[in-house]
Amino acid sequence: MDYAPLTWSSCPPSYLSLLEKVQARAQRLIRLKVLPDQLLCPLQPLQQRRGVAGLCVVYTTHKQHVPYLAALRQPRARPHGHTTRAAASRDHQLIVPFARTETSLRSFLPRYTIMLNRMVQQTQLHSTSSLQTFKSAVNAWIKQP
Repeated sequence: MDYAPLTWSSCPPSYLSLLEKVQARAQRLIRLKVLPDQLLCPLQPLQQRRGVAGLCVVYTTHKQHVPYLAALRQPRARPHGHTTRAAASRDHQLIVPFARTETSLRSFLPRYTIMLNRMVQQTQLHSTSSLQTFKSAVNAWIKQP
């Protein structure tokens, strides 16, 4: 459920709420099985896990140039012709594919391209060298309000 962002990202919110109910039930079952003296780690929300997995796919596509993900590769945004505050991060941003409807905006490429562009503007995570470092840093970035 949580490692298939390509599949689940374009689902309507009503379908995603059904998945959240399944996770809530699983958490209740886990809490029932835990002994009173054991400490239970909270499970991450599925939306956060989908976000991290989707950004990792985009990172893998653009940084590691994996051939089987070549169809997901988006072109880089053109650099500004003049100097602005956003010019430095613009070199690492991607062009967001056109989406006419809300359903199209929820699909994988627009959603995670927008997320990656926002992440590039706010942080320097895109310059990390390993996928594991990127994944850990994105996990912390998504948790921030």
